[in-house]
Amino acid sequence: MLKAFPSYLLLTLVVIITLFSCVPQKGVTNAKKDLATINNQLQQHSTTLKDLEKQRKKKEQQNEIDDTANIRIKKFIDKTNKEIDTLINRNTIVIGETVVEKADWDRLRKTLSFSRKTSKNIGDRILLLSDLISRNMVVRIDQDVVFEPGKYNITPEVAAAIGRLFEPASKEIDLFIKKYPNFPLSLVITAKGYSDATSIAEGSSLYKELKDRLKLQTENPTSKELNKELSVARAEAVINLFKSYTLDRGSNGGSVGNILYLYEGKGETSPDPKVTDYKVNDARRRVVLLFWSVFPE
Repeated sequence: MLKAFPSYLLLTLVVIITLFSCVPQKGVTNAKKDLATINNQLQQHSTTLKDLEKQRKKKEQQNEIDDTANIRIKKFIDKTNKEIDTLINRNTIVIGETVVEKADWDRLRKTLSFSRKTSKNIGDRILLLSDLISRNMVVRIDQDVVFEPGKYNITPEVAAAIGRLFEPASKEIDLFIKKYPNFPLSLVITAKGYSDATSIAEGSSLYKELKDRLKLQTENPTSKELNKELSVARAEAVINLFKSYTLDRGSNGGSVGNILYLYEGKGETSPDPKVTDYKVNDARRRVVLLFWSVFPE
């Protein structure tokens, strides 16, 4: 004959089952409110990204940002916008669901935890990007100061004194990197060379040197091709010098995983879109623009 199950044990069992199977409705309500708050934060992030996209386009139009940084920033903005949209949609679905079982409650809590971390990470990255875009990321170097007429090599005397031209960019980079010690960062340095539209005399030493640099591309270079190659050579000389300068300065105290040095020649194109009265041999056209940009890895 089976013994009757003690009533106090039965009551204890009922209480235990209730505690482990019932969903705390107050907790559900608060969690959904928190998710709604996070969605509002994400929408604010989306608005900030739209403003950053406008600033990016403006810098692009005014030649105040290099191509590599421009592409990376645009990709970051597009990728983050998609991430925000996906997270908001997922949160909205969870907020509208009826939570009746413990599994539903667990899912709600996991969604809330993930959304908090993701929203904070997105916010931190947007702050860094906003800071970057708001800064002056370009230094103008007048070629007439750095190069002798018809030359693209930098003399040792000029190289020894050129630190004063690089110091503004170096200080900006150092300050920026130290401001974000918790981010593993990558640094991109780009030199863009420009030339005026003065013809390079056929048979001159400069003509022969530039033609030799172009021999794999063309046998009879045009004036534009020669001037573009001259701008490439001068950009290359500046970026190599800046590379040596930064290595000599040693560590900047920041956390930089990768440093990429790039150069390109823009030839006879206008370095400053805001200037509309350039002349053929205008000294304002003979510049190397040195760009810097920092990105979280």
